Amino acid sequence: MTESTQKAPKWVEMYAGMYPDKPAVIGQKRTITWGMLNERSKALAKKMFSMGLRPGDQVAIMAYNRPECYEIIEAVNWLGCGRVFIGYRMKAPEIEYIVDHSDSKLLFFLNDFEERIMPHRENYKNLLPNGLICMGATSYENVLDFEELFANTPDVDLNNLPPAVKRTEGMVYTSGTTGKPKGASRNVANLASESFMNHMKSIIELFKYDNNEVHLLCCPIYHSGPSFYAFLTLMLGGTLVLQERFDPEEFLSLVSKHGITSSHLVPTMISSMLDVSEDFTKDLDFSSLKSLLLSAAPAQPKHKLGFMERFGNVLYEYYGSTETGINTCITPEEILQYPSSVGKAFPDNEIILLDPDGKEVPDGERGELYAHGPIMIDYYYKDDDGTKDVYNGKYMTAGDIAIRDKEGYYYIVDRVKDMIIRGGVNIYPAEIESEMNKIPGIKEVAVVGKPDSHFGETVACFVVREGGSDVTEDIIKEYCAKQMANQKIPVLFDFVDELPRNPTGKVLKRELRDRLTDAV
Repeated sequence: MTESTQKAPKWVEMYAGMYPDKPAVIGQKRTITWGMLNERSKALAKKMFSMGLRPGDQVAIMAYNRPECYEIIEAVNWLGCGRVFIGYRMKAPEIEYIVDHSDSKLLFFLNDFEERIMPHRENYKNLLPNGLICMGATSYENVLDFEELFANTPDVDLNNLPPAVKRTEGMVYTSGTTGKPKGASRNVANLASESFMNHMKSIIELFKYDNNEVHLLCCPIYHSGPSFYAFLTLMLGGTLVLQERFDPEEFLSLVSKHGITSSHLVPTMISSMLDVSEDFTKDLDFSSLKSLLLSAAPAQPKHKLGFMERFGNVLYEYYGSTETGINTCITPEEILQYPSSVGKAFPDNEIILLDPDGKEVPDGERGELYAHGPIMIDYYYKDDDGTKDVYNGKYMTAGDIAIRDKEGYYYIVDRVKDMIIRGGVNIYPAEIESEMNKIPGIKEVAVVGKPDSHFGETVACFVVREGGSDVTEDIIKEYCAKQMANQKIPVLFDFVDELPRNPTGKVLKRELRDRLTDAV
């Protein structure tokens, strides 16, 4: 049994015909107009087909935010294939795992990463012959140069391709903070459903997206949320500006230079922009901004409020995940009233909070958040058990613990895997972190469980001071003693320059716990 081939992205042709010279993608060194994107993506698709790529196959990409990525994406779309992005911080074994696990047939990579890939080329057993393609000059032999693929375009009818023999969706591999990354997969057919299109309409209306959108992609392209809103910009015929790797001063300069209207941020980004001097920004223009989306990790209320005070009421925060899409959202006006909340349920989403026995909890009590909506993944690729673990009937969880108040606002208060159990008592690190972040002189803090032979676990914390702060362990303990029960007060303090994070801004608590174990 076969599936019909995914049709070519006609909207690319449409915009190329309507305004061929309008910039579609603006990179650091080159700009691609809609006309160029249409022609180059079709030429690349024909070349990849001649190399043996067929509808339903997967293509892997490892690069910074570069215009070439979107030429590859649209070429893949023309062929009805899926694409898999690889994190640019990944090492050789992790790259090999994702390429192999996803059954990718081609691997496009930036030459910055050739030393992690080319010495191990024999490990890529599923790639087609000449399946390694390098973007940029390389010192290795027997690897194709990306620009060579545009020479001598073969004669291939992209509108009359053979049917796919398997699903044609792409995959987003989860960050892997708790183990090997999982391939989160959505069926292409579901992305054309009425419920999905209604969901897209709700997003467009809430965040004020339109044909004149100028969106700045500053998060890594392999992160699901930011790449989705970049895609939405192109789908509407807007312009996408790429920042290869985030830098706060460069971000603010790009906003002013290009008249940026929207972007997707993670909490560490807004806190780093607050550290940019007023002298640097005094001549920059931020009046074009309409909607800056914030997600991926908990954000401190003081940072959200401080950001809007300085850059305007343009900050929207949402809760969601790779697996469930956007589940809640809070507007700038609501953030001013409920700065700790991630908002109410997004249209077409159903949310329930369950206790460990699977029973719904009343308002004001903690429960694991389960969501159902029109943009959920269908499964983890080659992982039936992992898929079953995150589903509860039609609902899916990302493992976060939340509270809903009587007005319907949700508050993310912890993660199931981060919970500390001290002498049989459940302790929620996020609750302690939220309180400690109020202490003058503390920039941020992370709380984890420390193994203990008597209690099972005790509370440990890693503290990042504000610049010039001399806050001490004694000051923190004195404050905590007035604000929380004794069992919640940390017994171990480690003052560090920064907290370890993955590229999406999540604190790597597993790494912090490993530090404690190594020190024992």
